[in-house]
Amino acid sequence: MTLAPPPGLFTARTWRLPVASPARIHNAALGGTDNYVLDREALAALEETAPGFTELLRATRAWHVRVVRHLAHRGIDQFLDLAAGLPHAHENTHQIAQRHNRDATVAYTDTDPLLLSYGRALLEDNDATHIVSGDHLDPHRLLDNEELWSVLDLRRPVAVLMTRGVQHELDDHRLSAALTGYRSLLAPGSALALSGWIEPVDDPDLARSVEQVWHIHSGRRLRCRTGSELRRLFDGYDLLDPGLAPVQSWWPDGPLLRAPGTALKLGCGGVGVVPPTPG
Repeated sequence: MTLAPPPGLFTARTWRLPVASPARIHNAALGGTDNYVLDREALAALEETAPGFTELLRATRAWHVRVVRHLAHRGIDQFLDLAAGLPHAHENTHQIAQRHNRDATVAYTDTDPLLLSYGRALLEDNDATHIVSGDHLDPHRLLDNEELWSVLDLRRPVAVLMTRGVQHELDDHRLSAALTGYRSLLAPGSALALSGWIEPVDDPDLARSVEQVWHIHSGRRLRCRTGSELRRLFDGYDLLDPGLAPVQSWWPDGPLLRAPGTALKLGCGGVGVVPPTPG
């Protein structure tokens, strides 16, 4: 399959915004072309504030790739990629999962109509992959979506991927309630992969600076949580080794060849498994 966008799908007229977009900032960091000058300016400002910021976004994406591969090797063949954002040129969730199991099924969710349209156009020839409109913080409604049922069998383990947007969720209560909802609704053996930005113990000013610059350029707030706040998001799940760890250190493919940039202090991720039902 090709991941080239249909002609005219992305135009300045259809996707011009007065501020940078988180999805397009990520796209720019990953070397994509579906971004604008203001997105690249935002990325440059973040890079100046936190050297290695582009590396942070790339390392988080590489962590996502390793997580999907790891869970596929554990035998999970169903993936629910929440708030998935823009598709990438390579190494999308369905490509990784189906490389290891060609029968793996994947559902992507988002709430942005344009991203949904783009994703559906790119995946129209992949019957085992669907794009579903839904709020990732409303698991009961999302998992009750008839279109989702056509892709995923919720009676069997599902890997839920929340690997990009946790730092944009400011409300701990709502976020924790959503994660508890997924745990209660999914079969034992299901997994939650979650990454977020952490407040470095040795450099809390770095977190505050990134939060401020992000807000200035995108108009959106974000929150770097403490390590204990991120760990609490896994309450009720059994954390897999190596636990909550820097994204570049979570089962890396090899040794780091150079010292990580300052911004990599922010990236943290982990994978929890839904435990067996008591009794």
